Amino acid sequence: MKFWHGIKGALLAVAMVPATEVVGSENHTIRPPRQVQKFMPGPPIGNVSFDCKASLAGRCRLSEFVGYARVCALLVIENGRKRLEFYNNDPTVCHDEDGQPNGRRRLYGVASVAKSITSTLVGHAIATRYGARTRGEFEAILDRPLREYVSGLGKGPSSPYAGVSLDQVLRMRSGVRWSEYGWHGFFSDANRFGIDVRDRLTQSIPEFARRYRQRAAGVPRFNYSALDAAIAGYAAETMLGHRLGDFTEKGLWSQIGAEAKARWGIDKSGTAIGPCCLKVTVGDLARFGRLVLDKGRGQGGSQLIPAAWFELATQRSKDDDTIPPTSVSQNRNCPLEYRYFWWLRQGRRDYTAIGRDGQFVHIYPREHVVIVQISDWKAWTNGDFLECETFKAHDAIAAAAVAKRTEIEKSRSK
Repeated sequence: MKFWHGIKGALLAVAMVPATEVVGSENHTIRPPRQVQKFMPGPPIGNVSFDCKASLAGRCRLSEFVGYARVCALLVIENGRKRLEFYNNDPTVCHDEDGQPNGRRRLYGVASVAKSITSTLVGHAIATRYGARTRGEFEAILDRPLREYVSGLGKGPSSPYAGVSLDQVLRMRSGVRWSEYGWHGFFSDANRFGIDVRDRLTQSIPEFARRYRQRAAGVPRFNYSALDAAIAGYAAETMLGHRLGDFTEKGLWSQIGAEAKARWGIDKSGTAIGPCCLKVTVGDLARFGRLVLDKGRGQGGSQLIPAAWFELATQRSKDDDTIPPTSVSQNRNCPLEYRYFWWLRQGRRDYTAIGRDGQFVHIYPREHVVIVQISDWKAWTNGDFLECETFKAHDAIAAAAVAKRTEIEKSRSK
């Protein structure tokens, strides 16, 4: 989740925290399978360095980065092997209300990283319900108005999503009037969502959505919206005819060989809250990232989700996936694009899920690297700067992982 540029002062930053992150009392527990996918150790990467702005010398080492970027956990998987694993032993960084220290067993709240998982579940739901296998078959479903196959939205002016396509929802271009941040956070639509849907459990996701309206006629522009992500998750559940949490457990969690349970917040009807409210281990985030990297192949090479979905979801299309430079969601110093709840880096092939406190599931297809980072950025305080620094650090890590493996392979072949 991205916040305004140049926000100064911790008080204002706290005020802008969307209430979609409020920890409510209702959660769906997603249980792990009996067979866990283990990451075999690979050669350590070492303390890499990279160009940075945090140092007057213009270079930072990874050991320095984890300090100034308040990194709580960092896990790097390359070609299925664990190349780097770090957990911050400073108890003041990523304090947990349940008293869990930073570590591989801790369930971390991952905020908007959940959106990328929701997107992947939408693809799985379409493949399961409609038998989609090719890009064209997926697009045929994604381009249909939601009213044609999503119950509970109804028809007419009281249903802003009825005529919206799932493609528009997944690209945050639904055209529905929504203010993610508001003027001071407390007055944002995201705050209302957190109170009514997540915290007080007074409204279900479709009930809450019916209070909104479409903007004026025209081509919908990019507008970062937790409600769009909530509707996407609700759409997937409606397609399936049973709970998204159960579907996640039997499909995704089973096929990635998850090591631990996860907890996902639900609305009053039991629907998983697609934009947020997921707690999961770092290792299972890496397993999810590896599934995406491998284009839907799970344990043993089985194809859980058709590869065409990931080509559609994570690669820039001929359509305009750019984020306007004037958008509060754009980072002007390292511009991003957005597609199907993934952040795409301009002119590059890597892409990432991003959560509001500096959480990443960063995927490098060419290098075959997945980097999971959990940080404590205090609701994106100085987050735009730290995001750019993080991309530089991740690029250096991915390059070092490949270089070290190549070096070892060459020495063995002599």
